[in-house]
Amino acid sequence: MTEPSSIGTIEPATQVTGIRFSPCSRVLLAPGFDGQVRRWLWRGEDGAFSPVELSPVTGHRGFATAAECHPARLVAFSADSWGQIRAWPYLATSPEPLWTLDAAHDGWIRSLAVGGEGDWVVTAGRDGVVRLHSSTDGGRLAEYRGAGVEEWFAVAAHPSGQWIVAADLHGRIFQWEVASGKVVREFDGKTFHLLDRLQDIGGLRQLAFDREGRTLLAAGCVPGGGGNVRGHARVRLFDFASGSIRHDLPMGEADKDIFAHQVALLDDGSLLVVTTGQPGQGKLLLVMPGEEKPRYETSKGTVNCHGLALAPDGRHFAVSATNTGSNGNGRRLDKDGKYPDNRSPIHFFALPA
Repeated sequence: MTEPSSIGTIEPATQVTGIRFSPCSRVLLAPGFDGQVRRWLWRGEDGAFSPVELSPVTGHRGFATAAECHPARLVAFSADSWGQIRAWPYLATSPEPLWTLDAAHDGWIRSLAVGGEGDWVVTAGRDGVVRLHSSTDGGRLAEYRGAGVEEWFAVAAHPSGQWIVAADLHGRIFQWEVASGKVVREFDGKTFHLLDRLQDIGGLRQLAFDREGRTLLAAGCVPGGGGNVRGHARVRLFDFASGSIRHDLPMGEADKDIFAHQVALLDDGSLLVVTTGQPGQGKLLLVMPGEEKPRYETSKGTVNCHGLALAPDGRHFAVSATNTGSNGNGRRLDKDGKYPDNRSPIHFFALPA
């Protein structure tokens, strides 16, 4: 495989928290720190990169933290840092909510996934509860807990709809049977947590499955110290049938690439990975498990990459980064006496056919 090619960039007006493509592949969604979810039709009818911004989705009260789409209906689900979830038609000119849950969780919702062929939405957050909601009306279907868990960092739904997995602050990865609510087992993610001078450093940032549900991916940081967090970005691949670790992959450079923030698994088994780190650091990598070096890596324009989205065609992907000269270290006021805002340029790439 040759390297990905850059096809264009979008410059949102504010900083975003992540990005997702719709299953119809027409729309890119980007929840943001201003409580809105921005939307773009990102390519024209001829397939060329030709982004058109649609009106944003409003109504969230805090940071919009996550957005996911129904696999068949033209509906998206988004969550925020005040515990709200809402459903809305993602292609509508002025999308009005189909339903809203103002108190789906007590505070910050960190992760959201859609499962059961779109029948339900699962959410997890700081309140230590994983909840299952009907995708039709938001009604609560079930809730799941892990013994000793105080807050969750990531959640994922198995493609079969039979199981849910979630990871907590301490790197414990629980698997539940959806129907019974029983904990089936725990996966080993302890390396993603460090207690340093009475400070809990939680390193897990994402859980995801491959399309067949045979591989569970856990992405984040193996912490090395607290304060201004030190560590090394890591992606761990589990064989889902046995629960054993198949690959344990450091990403980039220790104490520079600190978090593997998002991962996408390609059909050939390779991984797209974006990392965040110290100010001015962060990379986009293409890695084949078992190979000594990345097949591709770059930090050009992709600094502190906090979002990665793979389009349904498996060839196009997007990376949300942080603008050059961002305020990661707390810059002074500019010459006009204003505090310069951070932004999130979104870079679009194409893999070779």
